Amino acid sequence: MRLLFISLLLGGAMLCTGQARADSFSLKPRLCLHHSHQACSLQLSVEWQNEQQLCLYLQSKAEPLLCGREVRQQLQLVLTEHSRFELRDQQSGALVSQRLVRVLQVDLNAGDQLLKRSRSWGTP
Repeated sequence: MRLLFISLLLGGAMLCTGQARADSFSLKPRLCLHHSHQACSLQLSVEWQNEQQLCLYLQSKAEPLLCGREVRQQLQLVLTEHSRFELRDQQSGALVSQRLVRVLQVDLNAGDQLLKRSRSWGTP
């Protein structure tokens, strides 16, 4: 009970300081699969609503991908590694929220190799 009270107290303190907070920040999909020797091409659906102007950044880039108060947009991206997307207050640059999009490589031949191996385990 004491932990809940402290959490509520700290949460209320953050709200009272006037920091921006994303009311609804959605980034989909959060996983991108690609074949070996190919980049991961992804259509990312981005949504958020906020009273203050926010900007979405790819963590490794200095320029924002998009900015606004009410955003509902599709972004076409090519990713080569796990990528962190950051939602920041446009005026202060303060981090409001972040999401990670994971990039995984799929090897379609791996299943066949495992199947062949498992069959050979059963033969003396």
